[in-house]
Amino acid sequence: MMFFKRLLTFFLCVLYVNAANLKQIHVLFRHGERSPRSTYPKDPHKDFKWDGGLGQLTNNGKLQMYILGQELRNHYNDFIPKYYWPVDVNFSSSSVARCLTSAELVGAGLFPPQDVQIWNPDLLWQPIPIHYLPRNVDNLLTMKSNCTEYDNQFRQVHNSSKVLQYNQAYENLYEYLTIHTGMTVDNIETVESLHNTLEIYQMNNLSLPYWINDTLMAQMKIIAAQNLAIYSETNYMKRMKGGYFIKTVLDLMKSSLNSKKVPSINMYAAHDLTLVHVMRALDLIDTLKPELGATLIFELYDDEQIKVYYWENWKGKIEEQLLPHCRTICRVEQFQEGYQEFIPENWYEECQVKI
Repeated sequence: MMFFKRLLTFFLCVLYVNAANLKQIHVLFRHGERSPRSTYPKDPHKDFKWDGGLGQLTNNGKLQMYILGQELRNHYNDFIPKYYWPVDVNFSSSSVARCLTSAELVGAGLFPPQDVQIWNPDLLWQPIPIHYLPRNVDNLLTMKSNCTEYDNQFRQVHNSSKVLQYNQAYENLYEYLTIHTGMTVDNIETVESLHNTLEIYQMNNLSLPYWINDTLMAQMKIIAAQNLAIYSETNYMKRMKGGYFIKTVLDLMKSSLNSKKVPSINMYAAHDLTLVHVMRALDLIDTLKPELGATLIFELYDDEQIKVYYWENWKGKIEEQLLPHCRTICRVEQFQEGYQEFIPENWYEECQVKI
């Protein structure tokens, strides 16, 4: 008898959830494949001519982002309107060129002009404005705004026993990489940078040097993820980085529920570190090295329920995330209560920033 009661409760919950209508989405994605940001002295490909220069989207990256837009259109076709209207859609981006370009390409895949919006029949594309802040004041996506206490804690983390243990554990690896790269490798940040470069070479069918193998690449990826994590090591650091993005999403959700005119489709083009900041503030991960094009989605329903999804890349499955600080059915009020410690009330006051 108890089994049937539980089964009935389950189906009632499913019916209740399915009855709710999607009201707003927030889509945070990492930019597409890029060229290396740097090389190293003994790099056999250091003179390779990358189209557009270092740190820019490759043609593969451009296609990735365009397809991401198309896949989002397919996934949310019943929610996203056929026509692009600025009042319904907002695109925000890091000020870095590869993110701005990624935002444009996702927009192109998401909103190809149709009917009256076709302005050139030979070019099925329409301009969509991308909003961004200068890097030094962007606390939403680049997350590089000055924050005095954050900077203090970051220095403490870099001098902490945890980072010291990392350096001791990887001492032999550092020496090995220093010998073969011709540059000083003595910290996990440099390992991450080197891993990024080598990974891009792999993606572009450029041969890796003889001293690199799959095992070493896998180890370097783990170290790269550890480096990304130390930028949000303490709860305060999580609050000031990923927490501000979460607050922004939450404020827009509340405005939507209060019938204020805010966009129902909110797109954010950013970086791997941005995704790590937000996911660590949500307590979804310990460490992670997000793939190029990795996507985190927040959904708001008209019954005030919030759902969060992670999409490793557009070829994979969109997977719902269990929010550790909220109930199985997580509503806005419960979400805010559960994550209160990680959501700043006034970011500028807490960071001692004058505006």
